[in-house]
Amino acid sequence: MKVIIILDQIQAGLGGKEHADTPLGGKKMPMGSADNVEKALKNYQGEIIGTFYCGTDYYQANRDLVQRKFAKMAEKMEADVVILGPAYDYPDFSQMACEIADYIQSQTKIPALVACAKEKNEELIEKYHDNLVIVKMPPKGGTGLSDSIEHVALGCDTVVQNHDVADFKAKYCY
Repeated sequence: MKVIIILDQIQAGLGGKEHADTPLGGKKMPMGSADNVEKALKNYQGEIIGTFYCGTDYYQANRDLVQRKFAKMAEKMEADVVILGPAYDYPDFSQMACEIADYIQSQTKIPALVACAKEKNEELIEKYHDNLVIVKMPPKGGTGLSDSIEHVALGCDTVVQNHDVADFKAKYCY
């Protein structure tokens, strides 16, 4: 299973809020928090073939460009699934994650999963939970992160293998 992960500048390990203007970029390897996700994906014969990133301010100023380029790169690299997050309880990254996931699913045949916390994101989750697979995640520093990462990996396997997504969503998603 070939997986692409999309992160903001913080989760990619490229700096804090002061670097929210980081332009879009990517590497053909796990970066930042993608390392933990890749370990969980190995249980499902999955590997991260690329990490895409951009700062949340850059995304808001260049929304259409970022969505289009990330979707095209996912298609070009022949990803089986795209993960957006972990976004924890960061509202700007969670919004970016849901919007890009929605775009990728509507413009490509590649499924996308979002991982974010309910805290600070309740309206966003309410808006997207019917159309997206949004895996439950604790807020930053909360308990249950390892379980959430395992659920993200299971979710990737579920959508790629065309297993029952409704059952998965009922157990692990909003």
